[in-house]
Amino acid sequence: MSKGAVSYQIAKLEGELGFQLFERRHTHIRLTPQGETLWNAAKRHFGQLETVISDLRDGPDDTLCVGAHSWFISRWLGPRLSDFTRNHPDIALRVEPINTMADLQNPVLDMTVFWCDAETGKRQGTFLYPSRTVPLANPEIIEKAREIGLANIVTEVPLLPDASGMEGWKLWHTLAGFDYAPRHKPVHLPDANSRLQAVISGNGIALLDELAKPEIEAGLLAPLSEIWLETYGYYVIPAKKQRLSAAALQFEEWLRDQPFLI
Repeated sequence: MSKGAVSYQIAKLEGELGFQLFERRHTHIRLTPQGETLWNAAKRHFGQLETVISDLRDGPDDTLCVGAHSWFISRWLGPRLSDFTRNHPDIALRVEPINTMADLQNPVLDMTVFWCDAETGKRQGTFLYPSRTVPLANPEIIEKAREIGLANIVTEVPLLPDASGMEGWKLWHTLAGFDYAPRHKPVHLPDANSRLQAVISGNGIALLDELAKPEIEAGLLAPLSEIWLETYGYYVIPAKKQRLSAAALQFEEWLRDQPFLI
C-alpha cells in the first residue's frame, strides 16, 4: 500500500474508534496511550487466535487445558503440579495464564480457576477456596497511613486495580465506611505478580490475599487494614456451555484435596 493509503486507513480507523492511535510529529510518529492499550489487547487476543489455529491444524488431542490467574499459578499451582502429574500420568496438562473476565472466553480452555466475587463465581461455576484479600502496602506507606489516617491514605496513594477492575476497591471502601474518591487515575497492571512488585516499590496499594505471605513475613509488605473482601474467593469455572470432562473432573477433585494456605 502507498503511504497515502496507509494514512487514509489509519485516519478512517481513528474516526470509527473515536480516539487517536498515533501522535504525529515532524520526524516520527508514536502510539498514544490509548493506541498502546489497544495494541497490547490486540496482540494478546491474536496470540490466542494463533493458538486455536495451531490446535485445529494439529487436530484434536487429549490435553487438559486449565486457565488460572498468573498469581495463582506462580504462587500456588506451580509448586504443586508435580503431585498432580505423578498421580495422574495419563493426563496431559496445559496451564494458560489469565487475568481478566475477558480471558475466560479463550476457546482453548477446558476449565478455569478464577478469583472473583461470590455472585459471579456461583453464577458461572462452583466455590473452591476462600481468599482473605486485604489492602497491602510497603512499610513507608504503612507509616504514612499512621500519620494521616486510613481514609486519607487510600485517597492520596494510587489504588491498583485487580481482576475485578476497581469493583473490589469499591466494595472495600463500603466495608470500611469510606467514600470511594481516589485522587489518582488507576494504573492497570493485569498481572498480579507485577502488581505485587509495584506495591513493594511504593507505587501504590493493592488488594492481595494470603499468597503474598512470603513478602509479608519478609517485612516487604504489610496489611494496611484488617478489613477484607469477605465475598471474594477462587471458583472453578467450566468452559462456556460445556460440562467438565473426565480429566477436568479429576483435576478439580485434586484441587479440592489440596489445602489452600501455604
